[in-house]
Amino acid sequence: MRFALILAAAYAIAQTSDYPPEQENALQKTVPGKQLFKEDVACGAYFWKSQKASPRGVAVYFFYGSTEYGKGKLGLYLQSKYRVELDESKDPPTAQAVKSKSGDLSEIVVRMTDKEFQASGACFPK
Repeated sequence: MRFALILAAAYAIAQTSDYPPEQENALQKTVPGKQLFKEDVACGAYFWKSQKASPRGVAVYFFYGSTEYGKGKLGLYLQSKYRVELDESKDPPTAQAVKSKSGDLSEIVVRMTDKEFQASGACFPK
């Protein structure tokens, strides 16, 4: 019985995340020199575009969550998965992973101001 309780508690802890990608999370600003590859291109103040980060194609990534060292999160997805929604109240921008009914990643919804969308043009072709 005691083992079952410990196992259940461990499972519950493993399933929780401070910043689950399925929830809308505020993004952190990019920091020059903190990209994954030196060739990656900054898109506006919140995104990086990378030719090297994914063998499947062009990737766009961002950082979110805690700014404490080691506690932040990385959102790295194929450029084709992104969908931008303009929302003037989203400063900083937010991102949310949306899954299909089968549990596969369907899209990444980014909500941002029009000004930031214009600045992020290299990541999100119009």
